[in-house]
Amino acid sequence: MGSRTREVVKKRSAWLMLGFLCLFAAISGRLVFIQLCRADEYAKWAEKIRWAKIRTLTARGSIYDSNGHPLAVSIRTCSIFANTREVQNVSLTAHRLSALIGGDPKNYRKKISEGRGIVWLAKKIDPRLGDQVKRGWLVEKDGRKRYERIPGIGVWFHRKRVYPAGPAAAQVLGFTNINGRPLAGIEWKFNDILANQDGEILAEVDARGRIIPEAERRVLIEPRDGKDLFLTIDLNVQHIAERALTRVVKKFQPESACVVVMDPRTGEILALANFPFFDPNSALKFPQSTWVNHAVASLYEPGSTLKAITVAAGLNEGISPSSVLARCTGREKIGKNNLRCSLHQPFLHGHGSVDMQKIIKYSCNIGAAHLALRLGSEKLRHYEEAFGLLEKPKSGFSLEAVGYLPKADRWGTVGLANIGFGQGIAVTPLHMASVYATIANGGVRVPPTIVRGTGSHGKMMARLKKPKPQRVISRLAAAKLTEMLIQCVEGGTGKNAKIEGYLIAGKTGSAQVADSGGRGYLPNAFVASFIGFAPADNPRFTIAVVVNRPHGSHFGATVAAPAFREIAQKLLWYYHIPPQPSNGGSVHEKKRGSKSLA
Repeated sequence: MGSRTREVVKKRSAWLMLGFLCLFAAISGRLVFIQLCRADEYAKWAEKIRWAKIRTLTARGSIYDSNGHPLAVSIRTCSIFANTREVQNVSLTAHRLSALIGGDPKNYRKKISEGRGIVWLAKKIDPRLGDQVKRGWLVEKDGRKRYERIPGIGVWFHRKRVYPAGPAAAQVLGFTNINGRPLAGIEWKFNDILANQDGEILAEVDARGRIIPEAERRVLIEPRDGKDLFLTIDLNVQHIAERALTRVVKKFQPESACVVVMDPRTGEILALANFPFFDPNSALKFPQSTWVNHAVASLYEPGSTLKAITVAAGLNEGISPSSVLARCTGREKIGKNNLRCSLHQPFLHGHGSVDMQKIIKYSCNIGAAHLALRLGSEKLRHYEEAFGLLEKPKSGFSLEAVGYLPKADRWGTVGLANIGFGQGIAVTPLHMASVYATIANGGVRVPPTIVRGTGSHGKMMARLKKPKPQRVISRLAAAKLTEMLIQCVEGGTGKNAKIEGYLIAGKTGSAQVADSGGRGYLPNAFVASFIGFAPADNPRFTIAVVVNRPHGSHFGATVAAPAFREIAQKLLWYYHIPPQPSNGGSVHEKKRGSKSLA
């Protein structure tokens, strides 16, 4: 090797050594910078990748009926998704998923191929299937079997809300979405009680992100189950009411309808059924209009069923039930309006001399109008208010409507007469059910309620505080009115509600539907209703049947009264109430030992 060659090698070696020294200096400088200047930042990063957050699932509180039957429960479930960016072999992935959780591999392949980012492949499935997907696909290599993760496929474990009774009391319960967010009904109204709080734990992981079983764990959020809610609804009574309502719907094809069953002694709502029906297990598949709880949210003019309040006011003010209030010829001009009575045999030419008994028994509009005129607007409005018609029932439902009634100084003569027989005032079916429950309870109003108490693990621990009962009319006035309602069923317009061997009290209603776009009423649009209680001498339940815009008939006697009879008869059997030996004797005579408290 010549001297020139040695010189070249020597120079190159020097440059190479200098390069290495510079590289070493740069690395050393970088390490010094990391260790001294950014030590805290990298320490935090190391701490971050050392731990993984684990979500601890907890349960939303369950909802039970009064007998402890579950109406809404939360169960563990999972959903399978694909991250299309990470899926390596679409066909193989689809085949493996089909083998693990079932389903058509063509469907999975289509969703993955056509989707972008996160694509849901299966929702709310058995969590055991999710465990299989999370564990991976069993493969054999080198004579050894092991599980391999399916690239791009993930599992989300969550809770699924289930309604075991299906459509029963659907509008009462409401429902939640896939994320557990309440969207309607009791679920929404009492979310503060039912809501749960999932826990969050930090667990140490290895280099591959797998949780180290025996490693340290830190609790970030304490898990908390929601409280259970116990309703006053009796699922057996609910089924009875819904079957009767189904028959009404099949026969008369109404736009909507509802049934309310209450215990007049406690104000507890035993059943509340609505049509149209929907299933809360798949609520989003039904139109939003089916979610409406018409019994508490929809206002209507009650018509003749409101005559009970007008007569109750007259009795409580000391007007004799047999005093003649008017002479009905079928029509009469009051102010600028012509009032008409709906006449039936044997009163084709009018009801003749009308007292309070005839107002109730034969549903005389002209008699009710004259009684209202005699009472005056201020006094009649006082009783409408005392019966709870002008306020929210505050029964525990969401979206309760407030009754509408103009101020007394705006009624005028015609308005006062109309309100006397149930027009010009708007209320909900629950309002009217509460009115008749008050009469059945001897004139004492116990506000309606849907919630009995709270608890956990299926056991009620605490009862909710109930509002204080209030006397509205005297016991004597309530007893006399009850006798009139009995006569309405025995030989008046409510004969279709009669049950042999029992005293039934009730009143029919056939009201026009007001035009929401202006004054007056819609043509050929009616609300048929029947509201009453049984047994009349010792009431155990109040039933309101309200049918909106039925076809074929619009009379409460033919549309609603038969449904009332069906429900009442089954409830008499359900509560083991024996028939009475005879129907003789008045309610007042049977309760003669009780004193008037008003």
